[in-house]
Amino acid sequence: MLGLLKPYKMELLLKDCMYYKLYYCSLCRHLVKNNHRTYAFLNSYEGTLIAMLYNEMVVQDIEAVKDRCSGLPIAKVASLPSDHEAVELGAFICLLAFQVKFQDNLLDETGFWITQYNRRLKNHVQKSFDRKGAVYSKFNIDLKWVRSRQEELHRLEQDEARHDLFQYLDCWGDIFSYILSQPFKGKIDPGRFEALKELFAKLGKVIYLLDSMTDLHQDSESGHFNLILKCEPSAKNRANLESKPWLEEQYQKSQQTIKGEQSQLISLLPRLQLVESFAIVQNILTHCLDNEMKKVFEFMVLKKKNSEKLLFNCKEF
Repeated sequence: MLGLLKPYKMELLLKDCMYYKLYYCSLCRHLVKNNHRTYAFLNSYEGTLIAMLYNEMVVQDIEAVKDRCSGLPIAKVASLPSDHEAVELGAFICLLAFQVKFQDNLLDETGFWITQYNRRLKNHVQKSFDRKGAVYSKFNIDLKWVRSRQEELHRLEQDEARHDLFQYLDCWGDIFSYILSQPFKGKIDPGRFEALKELFAKLGKVIYLLDSMTDLHQDSESGHFNLILKCEPSAKNRANLESKPWLEEQYQKSQQTIKGEQSQLISLLPRLQLVESFAIVQNILTHCLDNEMKKVFEFMVLKKKNSEKLLFNCKEF
């Protein structure tokens, strides 16, 4: 679920909001300058988070410049230089995230024009990714390892005998953690690195489960894989998907799992020893996840349609 790890703006101080916006705008400018204007829509909150953490924990260079906004060129915004290492990493994470996991979200969006746009963008991003794939070695990311774990997860999804929810969550959590933590390997204290790995693994599990809850009805209608439909025995009775008490029961079970992970995520924060980013990361782990759970209830239990478009998520920052 691309776009989930965003701060809840109403609970941020102005200085923290502007600090986060600095990284978000920096990634947007880098993607546009080094690719194409449409790449601004690939900017993600996940890429912003990793750029912010990498700069504070590794690079430690916050010298910003004024640059023209990609979306509104007549305006100037504060941003880090396009060749800033943290910005480069965040932009690459945006591309890799699109390739590794999140492009399937585009397939869930309907409508003639958005479908045509998504198809063209997917092909264009694949070419850009192929050209820049070697750069990932700079950040210790082994794409062969990532793809092998993806294939393992795919085999799990296709195996009719596998119904252990946590086996799926652990597999995706490992992939998510590897991608986001490897750039820090050997560059920060081992204790902080292990805490960071654990943080991203747990966030990966939460994202995967929230995604399955959000898309429960859509996946059931389309025949796409869904974690809850696969692992919950009573889901085989499709009549249960029309039963509000059953849906509420499944929501409560999944919510309990997410709350357990959320509690452990919050306890990890002191081990990261963050300063500038602390309030923002804390906001994501508390207000953001709580807000997402409320939205998921509407999609899963009340069966409201998810009208949010994956590639148009910059309106909040």
